[in-house]
Amino acid sequence: MPESGNHARIVTITTEAEDGLTLLIHGGAGSRGNHNAEEVDRDLNRALDAGYAKLEAGASAEEAVIAAIHVMEDAPEFNAGHGAALTSDGIVQMDACLMDGDGSVGAATGLGTARNPIDVAQAVKDKTKHVLFAEPTDQELADWGIETEDNEYFITDERRRQLVSAQNDGDEWEKHGTIGAVARDGQGHLAAATSTGGITNQMHGRVGDTPLPGCGTYANDETAAISGTGIGEAFIKAVAANQIASRVRFAGQDVEDAAKATLDEIDGYHGDGGVIVLPATGHGVIAYNSETMKFGFRSRTESEVHS
Repeated sequence: MPESGNHARIVTITTEAEDGLTLLIHGGAGSRGNHNAEEVDRDLNRALDAGYAKLEAGASAEEAVIAAIHVMEDAPEFNAGHGAALTSDGIVQMDACLMDGDGSVGAATGLGTARNPIDVAQAVKDKTKHVLFAEPTDQELADWGIETEDNEYFITDERRRQLVSAQNDGDEWEKHGTIGAVARDGQGHLAAATSTGGITNQMHGRVGDTPLPGCGTYANDETAAISGTGIGEAFIKAVAANQIASRVRFAGQDVEDAAKATLDEIDGYHGDGGVIVLPATGHGVIAYNSETMKFGFRSRTESEVHS
């Protein structure tokens, strides 16, 4: 096993009951950068409002995570949807994954026109017999009822500046803005969703951990729902999201210890980042070994955002 260095920070989320309604979200982990904390906090709160309202209305965990992800995909502060990072050739290539606690899952990679990439992941899960689609055609997106935009819609001036900086001064590997959400609904079911624009200046065709079930996204009603953000290559090597759930299921670890151990392994692969973890019963956690992490959570007794 790789040696570890940076140790994880843990935030524990309490609920009114062990199986209570809970929503955790993240907006990326990495260095502090120059983001506008006020805008990030506002949009994290908007995402919590949208997702938790679904749970309170009796909707499924899947509906809740999608509602939260929609808000963050539409907000330019995050590296997903509008405001996604640019590849080395100056375009957007987005990835997303959606997994329910019953094991149903859909994912997509290389998206350039889907306004909300998480909708494509849901369509793959619900409307095809497959799990992962690479660069679905415009006709397939239309058949699935996906709203599309020109690639220019996703590109912001700030992302253009970051690409120029990365190409002139070196890749910004320390800055990650992947978004994610995990939820537990009134029936005790779990769901996890993750969406990303990848890494600034990444090679055309590069695929990170986000659309790979078990790496950046995982949900199992018997263990936990997990969404990650960070250096995708390290998360893939660690099979991070599934590793956390497996540590809970097979080693009997609590979610705090499972998240810490997995992030230590990610660090050993020269990666950093964070995870949000919500177990089938008990307290959820946010864990990260990067300089900072943008996150929010809401239950019947707690609500907080951090940027």
